[in-house]
Amino acid sequence: MKNWKRWIALLLVVIMTAAMATGCGSSSDKKTSDGNKTLFSYDGEDVSLKEAWIYCKMIASQYEQGYGSYFGENFWTMSLFQDDDGNPMTIEEYAKQQTISQIKQIIVLNKKAADYDLSVSDDEKKECEKYAKAFAKDETGAAILKECGASQEDVQKIYEDNVLAGKVRDKMIENTDTNVSDDEARETKICRLVFGTTTTDDQGQTKEMDEAAKAEVKAKADAAWQEVAAGKSIEEVAEAQEFTDTDETFAVGESEEGEAFEKLLAGMKDGDTIQGVQECANGYVIARLVAYTDPTATENHKQSIIEERRQQTFSDTYAEWTKDLEKDWDYKTSVDQELWAQVVLHSEESTQDQATETVETTAPETASTEAAAQTTEPAVGAGGQEAATQAAAGTEATATTAAPAAPTESQPAPQQGQ
Repeated sequence: MKNWKRWIALLLVVIMTAAMATGCGSSSDKKTSDGNKTLFSYDGEDVSLKEAWIYCKMIASQYEQGYGSYFGENFWTMSLFQDDDGNPMTIEEYAKQQTISQIKQIIVLNKKAADYDLSVSDDEKKECEKYAKAFAKDETGAAILKECGASQEDVQKIYEDNVLAGKVRDKMIENTDTNVSDDEARETKICRLVFGTTTTDDQGQTKEMDEAAKAEVKAKADAAWQEVAAGKSIEEVAEAQEFTDTDETFAVGESEEGEAFEKLLAGMKDGDTIQGVQECANGYVIARLVAYTDPTATENHKQSIIEERRQQTFSDTYAEWTKDLEKDWDYKTSVDQELWAQVVLHSEESTQDQATETVETTAPETASTEAAAQTTEPAVGAGGQEAATQAAAGTEATATTAAPAAPTESQPAPQQGQ
C-alpha cells in the first residue's frame, strides 16, 4: 500500500508522549501475575488482562493531560459521571469502561478486515515494530510492561490491530457525503458592542431588567453610537468603556444577538456598520459586519460537518454489526471485575472526599475537539456536563486510534489526524 506511513501517522495516537517526556506517566508499583488470564471475551475473541492493562495505561496518560491539568493530580477519584443505573462513576471507572469499549471495537473492525480484503503489510508491520521497540525501551513504557507481564510483541500487536482497524474504519466511511454548501456551513464574523439588559441573581438565574433600567442601558448605547457615528471605531469605543470582547463568529442560527439580528446582517455588505443602535436578544447592540461568510471559519465548519457525518456513518454501521453481540453483553458481568480491579489509575494520596465529589465547576476551554468513541456513554453527574466535555477534550480517542505513538525524541511520535 502506497500510503502505509500515513496509516501509522494517522492511527498511532500521541497518548504517552507528553507523560513520558515529563517523567510522569501511568505506571505504578502495582504488579500482577495474572496478565495472561482472560479478562473478557467478545465476538469469539479472548482478551487478556495484560492487553487491556496496556491499553488502559496508555489511555490514562491522555486523561492525565486533559483532566489532570485542570482538576489536579488526584482527579481520578472524582465522581464526574453516572453509570447506566444513575450511580456515581469516578473518572477512573469511566476510563476503564471506555478502555473495554475501545478494545471491543478493535476486535469487531479487525474481524471485518477480510470483507474488505484488507491486511497489515510487511512494511506496516516493520513500522509498528519500530514504535513498539521504542515504547518498550522507554522507562515508563518498560514499567507498564513489567507491571502486567507483557512484552514488546504485545505492544506491537496493539499497534498492528489499530492500523488494521483504521483501514476498516476508512472503508466504512468512504461513501459519506462530503458535499457541504456555504449556506449550511456559513460562519459569520462581526465586531459588536453589546449593552446587556439582563441580570443574574444569587441563585444564578438570569432575569430581565425592569423598564427603567433598560432605558438607562439604552441611553448608554445611544451615547456610544454617537461616538461611532462621529468617526470612532467600535473597537475604540469598546475599549474606552472597558469592553474587551468585541469579536463574534457564529454559525447560522447561533448568534448571541438572535434571529432578527442575523436577518439584518444578511442584507448588508462586508465592512458595513449597522446604522444606529439595534435591540437584540441580549440587549442593545452596535455592530459592524466583518464577513458575512468568513472563509476560514466557514471552511473549518465544513470540515467539522463532514467529520460529524463520517462519525455518524461509522456509528450507525458499527451498531448494526454489533447489535446481536450487544444483546448478551454487560460490562459488569461480561468483564472479570476481580481481575480488572487490579488495574489502578489513582494514586494512594487520593482522598475519600474526592472519591465522592461531584464536580460543580466549569472547566476552561481547550483547543482540541473530543473524538467520541462508539460506546454507551454514562451520564454526566449533576453540574459536571461542561466540565466533563471541556476538561476531557481530546482525551477520548476512537477505538481505531487507541494505540500510542512512540515516545522517544529520536523517533518523534506522529500526530493524530483524520
